[in-house]
Amino acid sequence: MKNNTPYTGEFYKLHRDISRQSAQQIVPMVLELVHPKSVIDVGCGVGAWLSVFKEYGVDDIYGIDGDYVDRNMLEIPEQRFFPSDLSKAIRLNRQFDLVVSLEVAEHLPNDCAETFVDSLTKLGPVILFSAAIPHQGGTRHVNEQWPEYWAEHFQAKEYAVIDCIRKKIWTNNEVDYYYAQNILLFTKMDYLEKSPLLKSQFQSTNPASLSIVHPSKYLEVIGWIERLYLLSQDIAALIPPDNAFILVDQGTFGNLFTASHRIIRFLDRDGEYSGTPSDAVNAIQELERLRGSGAVSIVIAWPAFWWFEYYGGFEQYLRSNFHCSVNNERLVAFDLRP
Repeated sequence: MKNNTPYTGEFYKLHRDISRQSAQQIVPMVLELVHPKSVIDVGCGVGAWLSVFKEYGVDDIYGIDGDYVDRNMLEIPEQRFFPSDLSKAIRLNRQFDLVVSLEVAEHLPNDCAETFVDSLTKLGPVILFSAAIPHQGGTRHVNEQWPEYWAEHFQAKEYAVIDCIRKKIWTNNEVDYYYAQNILLFTKMDYLEKSPLLKSQFQSTNPASLSIVHPSKYLEVIGWIERLYLLSQDIAALIPPDNAFILVDQGTFGNLFTASHRIIRFLDRDGEYSGTPSDAVNAIQELERLRGSGAVSIVIAWPAFWWFEYYGGFEQYLRSNFHCSVNNERLVAFDLRP
């Protein structure tokens, strides 16, 4: 089976360790609120969160994620893993006490959001949910939204938002910042009558204060701005004014990046960024098409460094055919001129 995803083994190893550490802190809090006997994790990766639920006595656990997940890395029994395309409706012939979906929804296109939320709500009455906020950044984040966006989708399914976990983990250094920043509970309205504890937490939730930014993210953004400034200086020194160059930035910089050059965003369609290549062959074809239009260099900025691992044939083609003019922590650039 071809692994048509940038979520490599190294990606999952890194996020498994981060997830496990955070889950060890958050799962006990969730258990006090919900007391689930069954849990399903939609977008489970290798099952790190589910493994922690199991450590705390929840044996009825299941995970759903793409068919590309390496079964050898799973931390749950393989028969408890259901491969599925998360951009399409998920239908199982049962419900669970708790549905988990953490830092997943931002990886799905905007037009899949309603279907994804519908799938989650059909799986159970209580949902532990988090999703990346605008400009949070990450691998293939295509729909970063403020929490109110997701709250509206859940409200349409008669699910109420409960913000009771973030304040408990906000300053906990054992929890990664994006969980502390984004994690919420969504509960079916009629379920609140069965749980006085959840109902009291719902009544104390202020729906007007869901959008918050963690200090760790704020400091990261400050460093990112400094890095972007240095990147612009690198390009100004590298490429003569008024020359065209190809910029590989995963669409991250948007209109923030300006220079006295004609910037061609890769992949380019009618002057706009149009996403990532399907594979290395497609990347090479697009490179040559844009090179024929007059681009003198290609600049791969740090948000797209994962391309070198994922599109290995593309990197090999660049290094075999063109001079690498700059290689630092901010960018790798190749001179495309003969």
